[in-house]
Amino acid sequence: MKRYIFIIAALTALIFTGCSNDDDRPVKTPIDPLTDIYGVVTDNQGNRLQGIVVSDGYTCTATDENGVYQLTAGEFSYQVYLSIPAAYEVPMSEGLPCFWQKLTEGRKRYDFTLTPLAGGAENEFNLFCVADPQCQNTTNIARFNNETVPDIAAQVAASTLPCYGITLGDIGWNTENTDYTNDVFPLMKKAMQMDKVGLPLFQLMGNHDNKVIAVSKNDYTVAHDIAAQRNFEYIFGPVNYSFDRGNVHIVAMDNIIFPSHKDYSLGFRDDQVEWLRQDLSYVSKDKMVIFCVHIPMRASNNQNVQAVLELLKPFAEVHIMSGHTHYAENNTYDSHYEHVHGAACGAWWHSTINTDGTPNGYAIYKVKGATIDNWVYKATGFDPDFQIRLYRGSDIFMEGYTPSYQFYYKGDDQIVANIWNADKDWKIEVYENGTKTGEMKPYESNATKRDAWASGYHCGVQGRAPSNYDRTNTSHLYYYTLQSSTASVEVRATDKFGQTYSQSKFTTGLAEDFPVGE
Repeated sequence: MKRYIFIIAALTALIFTGCSNDDDRPVKTPIDPLTDIYGVVTDNQGNRLQGIVVSDGYTCTATDENGVYQLTAGEFSYQVYLSIPAAYEVPMSEGLPCFWQKLTEGRKRYDFTLTPLAGGAENEFNLFCVADPQCQNTTNIARFNNETVPDIAAQVAASTLPCYGITLGDIGWNTENTDYTNDVFPLMKKAMQMDKVGLPLFQLMGNHDNKVIAVSKNDYTVAHDIAAQRNFEYIFGPVNYSFDRGNVHIVAMDNIIFPSHKDYSLGFRDDQVEWLRQDLSYVSKDKMVIFCVHIPMRASNNQNVQAVLELLKPFAEVHIMSGHTHYAENNTYDSHYEHVHGAACGAWWHSTINTDGTPNGYAIYKVKGATIDNWVYKATGFDPDFQIRLYRGSDIFMEGYTPSYQFYYKGDDQIVANIWNADKDWKIEVYENGTKTGEMKPYESNATKRDAWASGYHCGVQGRAPSNYDRTNTSHLYYYTLQSSTASVEVRATDKFGQTYSQSKFTTGLAEDFPVGE
């Protein structure tokens, strides 16, 4: 019997090595009597590591020459965790990044062990951003497991660079009245393990990942906001954290002020702004910062958003990664580039597209040094070169259904392209019968920016509410008037990195072109 107990204990220790190390290392630094949390950080050879940033989610500090850190716990401190340095492996447990330990009453010491990367810090790597899996039931999870997971794994396997990933919130799909995450989170945790997706996949919190704790805005307190995030923290870890890869500092933050599921808003609490200020104080200004949140920032004046953007300004390059909208959009403001990602679940798993026609998918960013060297939006189930959907303006989508739609530019000689990853720097050329005849233009400001095919399927074929499924503010639609309506047509779109994508097949309103998902 003792032998079996020993084996079980050894296996348990092995599972949690990534998160913690409870050996009895001498503490060579005097511990302040006011310290509530302290510990020693070493590498896997026992060498003490100086300058490792440690946090309880409210205060940040760094280890001293003895590898010792000390923190005074706050009212809501729940975990203690590291900002993983660039030259060390991402600690893993149960297939997911695990760089924290839950605080336990009566215990003050929490040690950590880091393993150096064999080749040192990685100057080049791929970062996968996966927005809104938003699974509410086993049907949704089955589609995530069968569609998204193997697609990501295949791209990781094909990469010659190290790969890391982060979700951008709404892993689950809580509603006003039902706490689905209690059932969904454990299943999603299994789905996102490294042996399935092929990479360490960090997690970020979205509005649908909060517990059901509904209060009115008048009764809302910080305590309510933090109570709503506890289930996520218990399963996936901290909601505000950072880690380094190469010459990049990656930050993940909960940017939702959350009285309830139907009454929430973009914003940051004051304590979050202070945590970010302290976290960034340890980061060299020549680094790129990739700032990951759920709700798009868009230079908003919501609670503390401008304070956060000011903290990001001094860095060499800043990219904001967000989701939430179930449509794609690229924005530049205050020298920041914000990537609003289409959802992995698209239009809530009802099809294979988002409400703007962007395919279900995720983004892959190639990082080189302190810049993003290239990126692509990867449509689930398609070749990475699939970046354009092409339509004829004269087509009706879906004729015979109510409602049906046409594009704003509906002439017999007009064509429309939906190029979901495009921004103002893309060049979009039209070839008729093999000869270039001109360039497509973005929709004019007064045009109805609707992907008629997407709206026709969701609202007409499926009968879903236009208020949610008829997207009329799509920013990546382009139009062109052909010289000959009977010409063979090819559209070539060249991105800012010089990569060219082409499309000559027209998507129609016929059933054979429906984006069937369920």
